[in-house]
Amino acid sequence: MSTEVHLNPTKLSILSISRDKYWIFVSSIQQLLYKSTESKSGAARGLLEDNDPAEDNDLDEYSSGSNAFSDSDFPVKRSVDNSSKLSPATPPTPPEDEFEEDNFLHIALTPEECTVICSQKLMDQCFLQAVEVCKQLNYKDVQVLPETYLSLCVDCDGSTDTSLRILELTKPLSENNISLFFISSYFNDVVLIPYDLKDRVVSILRKKNFEFLDISNSYIPAWGSSPIGTEFDFEQGSRKLELQTFETFKEEGIEPVIDSKNLLLLTGSRSSDIHSTILKTCKILSATDYIPPFFGITMANFQCSLLLPKSRKQRQQLGFESPYIMGSLLDTIIPISIDLSKLEINATGIVAGLASRLSTVGVLYYLSMARSAVIMIPEENIELVDRILDDA
Repeated sequence: MSTEVHLNPTKLSILSISRDKYWIFVSSIQQLLYKSTESKSGAARGLLEDNDPAEDNDLDEYSSGSNAFSDSDFPVKRSVDNSSKLSPATPPTPPEDEFEEDNFLHIALTPEECTVICSQKLMDQCFLQAVEVCKQLNYKDVQVLPETYLSLCVDCDGSTDTSLRILELTKPLSENNISLFFISSYFNDVVLIPYDLKDRVVSILRKKNFEFLDISNSYIPAWGSSPIGTEFDFEQGSRKLELQTFETFKEEGIEPVIDSKNLLLLTGSRSSDIHSTILKTCKILSATDYIPPFFGITMANFQCSLLLPKSRKQRQQLGFESPYIMGSLLDTIIPISIDLSKLEINATGIVAGLASRLSTVGVLYYLSMARSAVIMIPEENIELVDRILDDA
């Protein structure tokens, strides 16, 4: 088995939006998706093109269409940065330390929250004005997290359980009180670490027998056949995190909720359909009354992953019939939601602790939001997971 963990040097910002305030950010999200196509390099642009001029025109329409609000609607200060407005001029070549600013983008919605993760630069360009409006209106449920993050992308040859790989990587970090965000895509798993703690993360991973290859920005297990180092008692670490997590749940009155009514698919877009997928996502996310309870798009390294409703009828309404997505339509997953609003925004070990308790049931998928967390399980494991949570 071979596992690599790639470290992306781009600084990422995280925006949390209460679902009932989402409408304020429709225009900003359209601009972000538009910029994600415009700023690709020539080689990557070839992957996005599907040779449909009509769709190109549609995307232009969505990127420059009417805003969800106008400047006259709110008392926006003159000092507000309007750089998010699109300009016909060709953007300047970014400096070396900002190369590939758009190589990670994540937009996810649950019934209570929308979380947007993108480069710090794009966050400022696309969302600064809308966030400023929310501050002036004293909306406490809209927030750009104060920390910036880096992404660790976990790749494997497919011969081992993804859930176990993530827990093996993140438990030492959670035990050292490092706040993490977990995101599962169709192609790989992503863990976000605080940018300011990069050196500490590197040190911890090295102590756990991970090696850092500067030439590729990758960590690899030095022991070759197994990602579990001899210095780390995995089961003991698991029990500790589980106890801490469920003690926190008890103290704060937090109960994980299995949402068996929302059947989901974690799927991906074919490379030739990515441009079309972005266009469809623009249309979905602009129709605020018709966005499904759970929806997500994750773009990384020119791959596009989607979290969609399982319902064929719903997917058809969204434009994602089976020929346009990857994977089996039988791999239904169920979300387990954890309300973290009572905890500090940088609370540590919560997702890892719950995932550790559930890891015996099989594969797990992750969707960390800013004020909540979602762990997704295969539909066939719902009764077993329900018993485990009842006994916790």
